[in-house]
Amino acid sequence: MALASIAKGSKWLFNKSLKLSLPHLHHPKPNTPTPVHSLLPPEASTNDEFRLVFRYLDTDGNGKISSDELQAYFASMGESMSSDEAQRVVTEFDEDGDNLLEFAEFVKLMERESEGEDDDIKRAFEMFEVEKGSGCITPRGLQQVLNRLGKEKSGEDCEAMIRAFDLDGNGVLDFYEFNKMMTPRA
Repeated sequence: MALASIAKGSKWLFNKSLKLSLPHLHHPKPNTPTPVHSLLPPEASTNDEFRLVFRYLDTDGNGKISSDELQAYFASMGESMSSDEAQRVVTEFDEDGDNLLEFAEFVKLMERESEGEDDDIKRAFEMFEVEKGSGCITPRGLQQVLNRLGKEKSGEDCEAMIRAFDLDGNGVLDFYEFNKMMTPRA
């Protein structure tokens, strides 16, 4: 979920797995993060998810997230983040100069993370889209890419893989179906 340069902004966080997950909250597998959306009612918005994560990160309850709180979050997720790295992220999004992230600033951070994730999914889709510009991933194209990656699969295997996420039953994956496959919600 390769460490990118912090100078490029919050892309670093995307590469550090800043997902909307909270560690160890009544999850069936020990040491497995609980997806935030599973803790909210189905009608909850993305903003509700952000607010829940924000409250979790705000360990001292002051309504702001410090670089120490951000660093502690990554430690709880099994990732390392130096004090300098955490401070650079906070500084990038801190609009009022108090060296802390208020909720609105945190939302901007998370929205930028989502944009980066979408870009990564688009690049991945394009890699599997063997017939460039076709807007779909075919079983044959999937097989070619997997074979290049050293993951030999038969044509039948690739058809079955696509069938599992082919929502409209046309035998190929369009970007929407690929995106659903890459960003599952429990």
